[in-house]
Amino acid sequence: MAASGCGSGNPASVASITSPIPPVPGTGKLYVAVTGTADLQAGNGNMGLAIVDIATRHVEMVNLPEAKAPHGIAFAPGTKTAPGSQGRTALQRPGSILLGDAQDGRVIQVDLSSKSIINTIKPPPGSKLSICGMNTLKGGAIYLSSMADGKLYPLDLNAGRIDPPVAGGDGISSSICSIVWTDSGQAAYLDNMFDPGHPEIAGYLAKIEWPGGKLIKKIEDVTKASPGGEPLSHQMAVTPDGKYIYVADSIDGRLVKIDPSNDKIVKSVPAGKEPRSIVFSADGKIAYISVCHEPVDNESSIFVYDVKKDEVVGRIPGIAAPLVCGIVLAET
Repeated sequence: MAASGCGSGNPASVASITSPIPPVPGTGKLYVAVTGTADLQAGNGNMGLAIVDIATRHVEMVNLPEAKAPHGIAFAPGTKTAPGSQGRTALQRPGSILLGDAQDGRVIQVDLSSKSIINTIKPPPGSKLSICGMNTLKGGAIYLSSMADGKLYPLDLNAGRIDPPVAGGDGISSSICSIVWTDSGQAAYLDNMFDPGHPEIAGYLAKIEWPGGKLIKKIEDVTKASPGGEPLSHQMAVTPDGKYIYVADSIDGRLVKIDPSNDKIVKSVPAGKEPRSIVFSADGKIAYISVCHEPVDNESSIFVYDVKKDEVVGRIPGIAAPLVCGIVLAET
């Protein structure tokens, strides 16, 4: 999951793009973790954050020199978020955003007014933290999902540290991208992307006790095995009413819909070339999906998803980078 950085010691650069397409449902802004490459021409190797205005389809690319390979994203603690959104849908304009690096396991805090980094938190010494997802439990606790060791690390922003892992690994998961919790908070699901040592094994969800992390069961074959052991599933999200979990299947270009009441796969539906992450509107009617390599390899898009119809109904292109991952929504 290594990616080229953009250097250091330079101020953040901002580029703006407006996509010439009809309006799409919803209001507010989407914040997307963006990973570019050093030789990328479109966007001058953007590495950091894309801010998408849903109403105008205006895309603002924020290049952060210190960022290595942002994958995870979360609102800073204290941001008011919608019930059932597990911290992913804000009801107020956020002051800052958190980005988690896949390359070196750091978390950076970005002030959204100045578009600058105001805080950097390093991973625990000796850890194999490679951040894919950043998910928020009710009450504000943030957890980092690691692709490198399949473990879940708590983030203590106030103390300025990432604590040792509390769940995952040890036969439960080998490479996780995100976690969601049941409505009761007594169980959680870890999204196991793939097994680096056994690429023939399909992606699965590990259902664990919360807290404690004891394995309850595995929901097998959520995604198919991929030749070469490339990542299969990426981040997932639960609907605000808690009835369904959606998993982004990046290899097959689909969303896999799971019913947590019986842990069965309900259906899978097309969602672009390489979907990476999903966030729901506060009312649960619309979802927004970050999709890599759409419409071309050096550009990414946001797909707009009608939850009732279970189908894509719109697209916002113009994210000038080949790789996007985590996505959150501020409905303001």
